[in-house]
Amino acid sequence: MKFRDLPKVAIGSASVLAALYFGLSPRVAKRLYGSMLFHPYPYPEGDYHSGHVNGIVYRDVFFQAKDGTRLHGWHFEQTGAKRTILFSHGNTGNLSGRRSLLQAILRAGENVLLYDYRGYGKSVGRPDMQGVIDDGCAAYDYLAEKCQLAPDEIVLYGESLGAAISCQISLRRKAAGLVLQSGFASLTRIGREHVPLMHLYPAFLFPQPLLDNLAILKGAHPPLLILHGVKDATVPFHHAEEMYARASGKKSLVVFPEANHTDIPEVAGDKFVAALKSFISELEAVEVLLSRD
Repeated sequence: MKFRDLPKVAIGSASVLAALYFGLSPRVAKRLYGSMLFHPYPYPEGDYHSGHVNGIVYRDVFFQAKDGTRLHGWHFEQTGAKRTILFSHGNTGNLSGRRSLLQAILRAGENVLLYDYRGYGKSVGRPDMQGVIDDGCAAYDYLAEKCQLAPDEIVLYGESLGAAISCQISLRRKAAGLVLQSGFASLTRIGREHVPLMHLYPAFLFPQPLLDNLAILKGAHPPLLILHGVKDATVPFHHAEEMYARASGKKSLVVFPEANHTDIPEVAGDKFVAALKSFISELEAVEVLLSRD
């Protein structure tokens, strides 16, 4: 190689490296990072045969996202319930794998709609960032339009990734309350903590929307309840602390010292149920005060 050829070689190498850098960024390589973020279990994997949880029978419901994707959910209705909890689950499995958490949530005495994102369980399609947000909004719209529920009758509840979906729904739809269990502060933050290579990429090279819960909670949002295990190794506890510290408006943080990421119902079921009941009863108290005014 001649000396005069070196600039051309350097430019060529830089071009290749730049192409690799952008080509492998989370925003461009969507399928690669989608396979890291979403771990769906399609039907028939899971338990779809019992027909009930805690003796409470559920109805299979189907509805469509705005792009026509057919989605599936379980709708639980209880005597005396005043509100419906819209439950957005985490990134792995499908709705049938949430039975222990469902048992605890149902003990709060409210109705529950648990649904699967596209590609999970009986919901068709392939999950992607915008798609799962649209799916959450479609589940809300099912409650609002098919079930004729008012915004003050719906409580958004998100588990892990579902906490980010619930925050996104709260940006687009009104609700009585917002519950975030084992949620992360932002997708970029948790991504960089688990994959240090992600520090190479600025926020604009991550999939859009960014799933930035901190940014949402700093603004206007429904009354907020954060639930988190101190021993959570998947989403460290400091995420909950930061969300609580930066959130505006009415908020509360309930800590489970012995719980990890997914075992709160097993480790501290009574405390969990009491926290959820108390939060919902406070929403009812605010409602009564407003009606008197």
